[in-house]
Amino acid sequence: MHNPYQASPARITFISRQTSRVKLFRLEFEQKIWGYNFKFKPGQFVELGIPGFGEAPFAPCNAPNDSYLELCVREAGRLTAKLSQMKVNDRVTLRGPYGNGWPLVANRQSPIANRNLLIIVGGLGLVPLRALLLGKNKFLGKNVKIRLFYGTKSPDEMLFRHEYRQWQKLAIEINLTIDQAKEGWRGRTGLVTTLLADLNLLPETSAFVCGPPAMYPGVIEKLKEKGLADEKIFLSLERRMHCGLGVCQHCAVGPYYTCQHGPVFDWKKLQSLPNAI
Repeated sequence: MHNPYQASPARITFISRQTSRVKLFRLEFEQKIWGYNFKFKPGQFVELGIPGFGEAPFAPCNAPNDSYLELCVREAGRLTAKLSQMKVNDRVTLRGPYGNGWPLVANRQSPIANRNLLIIVGGLGLVPLRALLLGKNKFLGKNVKIRLFYGTKSPDEMLFRHEYRQWQKLAIEINLTIDQAKEGWRGRTGLVTTLLADLNLLPETSAFVCGPPAMYPGVIEKLKEKGLADEKIFLSLERRMHCGLGVCQHCAVGPYYTCQHGPVFDWKKLQSLPNAI
């Protein structure tokens, strides 16, 4: 049985700058057996480590059937600052995946199958959903309608901009907004909730929400106004995680450990817990 504490060495094979502070890292396991056997579900997370700098949780954002792993990282602390300085062929460690991720099953019994899906994200919240968007047909099927609502502070902070046309070819509707008007921007302005003002819910709709915790109350309020049931609203609490194994208790939310019982929860389960969001 695999030791859940055991980290595996991995090598950086590709780096792409997404914004002034965010880079995408492609990683391949040093031992190929790890790489090809490594399976994750959209919404799960891994722990990336650098000797002498510690570990931190990140959500894989590539298509789950790839032979490599992609992580999108914003420079925000000691470990991420070190990672930002690393080059192709430098080495890190990985362990995981952990958590339950988004409620998807690749078969006809999927809770989302033959339904309509709203994806509402802010800032880096798009990262844990990219894997799902890239694997839409595999996880949801061609007939599922996805509407993406994405808000950032400015156009320069929008992640994966070069992929939007590819996503649209998968019948994914993309709606974008920035917090305040900028020269050259011709799209919507305002918080991501402004994109929901004219939303008409389609039958059998679920919502996946991910982003800064401050955006959650406003998004939930809008979805409730539109008539979406609590159990159809799913939130990612990934920012709370630390060790990944429920040992440090850093991610405790009421009776739950985010790293074990989440990071994705439905709002019906969370709404009665103090400080859940």
